Amino acid sequence: MRSFLANTDKAAWRVVDGEAVIVHADTSAYYGLNGTGTFIWEAIALSPLTPKEIAAWVGVRYGRAAERIRPEVDAFLAGLSEEGLLRQIAETNGRPASSLPSEEGASAERYEPPTMVRFGELEQLVLSGE
Repeated sequence: MRSFLANTDKAAWRVVDGEAVIVHADTSAYYGLNGTGTFIWEAIALSPLTPKEIAAWVGVRYGRAAERIRPEVDAFLAGLSEEGLLRQIAETNGRPASSLPSEEGASAERYEPPTMVRFGELEQLVLSGE
């Protein structure tokens, strides 16, 4: 089964105010992820996960049925892949539950489908003086 891992060889990232900001080293494109997307990104930055595993953890975190949010997770992963922000790995050995994102605060956060917004190229932003 295919698993996904954040392409941290090509993508530098940081979480600011609960949302990830990612810069692609080759293209200098930069991206913003919403809270749900950031939750997924942080998980796949630690270790490869299958889409089914990702949907299950998002479901636990936000109190949603994994089957219902799986299409949104798949679309999000496809978008990250298209931008070169993910690596696909043929197999995973699994990982201990203690290394997965925390379930704490699940009731305090409202679920939103994971989204990624491409803002453009960092070089253009710097040159524009914004």
